[in-house]
Amino acid sequence: MAAPAWAMVKLRVSWGEVPPFGAVLQMRTGRRYQIIGVRGRTLQALVLPPDAHIEPSTPVLAWQWASRTRMASRKAP
Repeated sequence: MAAPAWAMVKLRVSWGEVPPFGAVLQMRTGRRYQIIGVRGRTLQALVLPPDAHIEPSTPVLAWQWASRTRMASRKAP
């Protein structure tokens, strides 16, 4: 279930450069997250509603989720 608008979420950068504080991450689906904190490769972000105003000077970065690797299930002996 996706977080509602204005919820605070934590995101993790899997590879590449860590985006700057204040930048907006735009997903392929159109969902947007504004970065409000950076600690190492962990980002704290606000989920923006679709009609939220973004200042023209704010960087908007195209972003995508990394695929999650599934851990092998352990079978009981």
